[in-house]
Amino acid sequence: MVKDKKNTSTVTVYNSYTGDKIGTVPQSTEQDVMNAIDLAKIGERIGKKMPASERIAILRKAGTIMEREFDVLSNLIATEGIKTIVQARKEVTRALNTMQLSAEEAGRIIGATIPFNVVPGSEDRVGYETKVPIGIVVAITPFNDPLNLICHKLGPAIAAGNPVILKPSDYTPLVALKFGEILTEAGLPKEMLSIITGSPEYFGDALISHDSIRLVSFTGGVEAAKIIQRKAGLKKIVMELGSNSPVIVLSDADLEDAVQSCVSGAFFASGQNCVGVKRIFVEETAYDSFINNFSQLTATLKIGSPLSEDIDIGPIISRESIHQIDKFIVESIAHGAKLISGGKTIGNCYTPTILEADCNNDIANCKEVFGPVVTISKVKNLDQAIENCNKSPFGLHTAIFTNDINNAHKAINELECAGVMINDSTDYRIDAMPFGGVKSSGIGREGVKSAIEAMSETKVVCFKLKI
Repeated sequence: MVKDKKNTSTVTVYNSYTGDKIGTVPQSTEQDVMNAIDLAKIGERIGKKMPASERIAILRKAGTIMEREFDVLSNLIATEGIKTIVQARKEVTRALNTMQLSAEEAGRIIGATIPFNVVPGSEDRVGYETKVPIGIVVAITPFNDPLNLICHKLGPAIAAGNPVILKPSDYTPLVALKFGEILTEAGLPKEMLSIITGSPEYFGDALISHDSIRLVSFTGGVEAAKIIQRKAGLKKIVMELGSNSPVIVLSDADLEDAVQSCVSGAFFASGQNCVGVKRIFVEETAYDSFINNFSQLTATLKIGSPLSEDIDIGPIISRESIHQIDKFIVESIAHGAKLISGGKTIGNCYTPTILEADCNNDIANCKEVFGPVVTISKVKNLDQAIENCNKSPFGLHTAIFTNDINNAHKAINELECAGVMINDSTDYRIDAMPFGGVKSSGIGREGVKSAIEAMSETKVVCFKLKI
């Protein structure tokens, strides 16, 4: 946190569980941003000339170095971030996969021939479309996946031949700086990556508004996204934003499987996950059994130091975030929700919390809470469940548990969201799939192939022949 705007030149980084100081990073200034943009302009020229074979080699070598630094990366995530060490290792594994996918997709950036001769008068023309780098990419990443979401922006950008200016979360900059060192060691030219740290109040709007920037890739909150969109100007924007991911559990589902998946999906990373399970709509004939089993399994989760191997629930990222969780619970109860369990702070952690609420509770059903809180509601049938899922302004992932394929397809067709998981948690994601949201959950898609497409421009080439 920055304490003195006039004199502070560094930002302190804290252990999110203990609150102890673990390091400092520079507080970037507007001049730092301008220097980064000037450097990236040189990086543009380098990236355009860099053959795919060289980009692939850099990405593959980065993956090899990440394997060597696996424990260092995992411990950084579990120390400055919010994941347990077991969850952090899973993130590093996914980040490795993201870089491998980026290397593979760098060799599949292809164009197509264009049949000009189908148009009368163009019989003497032949040509094609090709893909070229879009230019300078600004990547703004959050605290909850501080390595893999960086890889989801930098991996595709490098694969496509673009320079990047990275702005990691103020809470988790150390793993970002470590990853920058890895890319440098892997052979990425210094002109193709700059890392800006610290509070944006010190460097103004240049990071998003400068005309030389061609794409802003942002993962974070809706309000920040609105500010970025207003100030970005004429450039591409890809945004992965908030969510309030619902799950439908029908009476014909495997309830044991549904309970296990929903508990995992609700409380992984202490619920600080955009696709985490937040609302569960259970068909009335299965409701009592589901909520009892869900409560019993939730009660077995262990809270404590994220560096311990047997811990399920780690810290919340900040005291302000804890305040927002408390506020959500209080408002939900004021609108008629019932607290089944949890709702307490233990140090910098928050106990897994279960609310029971009617479907018409607009706080529990429509607002986003970024913490270990899940709301369970009873519904009469699938139609009522779908109606209530769609009430939310968000539309990222939804899940349905059912053994009836007709129910599954009805949900697929009628749910207003970007991804439907059948008999799985809303937080299921592989790094190769298109990922993003509709409504207030985002603009565009991430996922390696989708990101490369966004970070590339199409250039048409036409030859007029004398034949």
